[in-house]
Amino acid sequence: MYDVILFGGTYEGHKIADFLVREKISHAVCVATEYGASLLQGANVRTGRMTEDEMRVFFREENARIVVDATHPYASEVTRNIKAACECRYIRVLRGDDAKTGTRFKNTADAVRYLEKRRGNVFITTGAKEISEFSPIRERSYARVLPSEESLALCRAAGFGMSRVICMQGPFSKELNAAILREYDIKFLVTKSAGKNGGFKEKADAAAEAGAELIVIDRPQSEDGVTLEEAENLILEWL
Repeated sequence: MYDVILFGGTYEGHKIADFLVREKISHAVCVATEYGASLLQGANVRTGRMTEDEMRVFFREENARIVVDATHPYASEVTRNIKAACECRYIRVLRGDDAKTGTRFKNTADAVRYLEKRRGNVFITTGAKEISEFSPIRERSYARVLPSEESLALCRAAGFGMSRVICMQGPFSKELNAAILREYDIKFLVTKSAGKNGGFKEKADAAAEAGAELIVIDRPQSEDGVTLEEAENLILEWL
């Protein structure tokens, strides 16, 4: 039985997990992959994706008092499932948004259609989950993904040759991003609006330095939630 069930392999999720350990609060951390679990130290980790019904059963079995959703701002389906399944106190941790820089699109499909009409190499930094949507431009694209078997499998399935897949774990500095852009003669850098903790500024600054166009895929929805610090204060108050 856990007082807090935390969702998220994000920066914010790691920080809250550290906070729960430090405060000696009974908790479990839910992450989607084994790779995400390997990054968590000293926490009770449950690995694997859950449906809404599976979440509901899990929350009831553990008699959770608080569920904290610190998942990625683009993991909208997961957030919907957590909200629907939660029958106790719920906290959504939000990541600060970015300045409205770059050429922005509502979704990946629109961004790819734009890139299909233009010439030059593309650096994709949006992760492996949606990499298949970039298949139409794979012959002139390089994808940076997490160093995991799952990421590689998704890239292979999308038709990306291994010479066009860069497996690295962040965070990434502006200097490293800029070096990659120069090395591969990149003309377009594709990113999500992932906020300060998602490395957005380092990518935007690197693109500007290297003369590459910044392609930004906006967040799927606006949400109500709290900051990392506010979430920690709420946990202490409610327990």
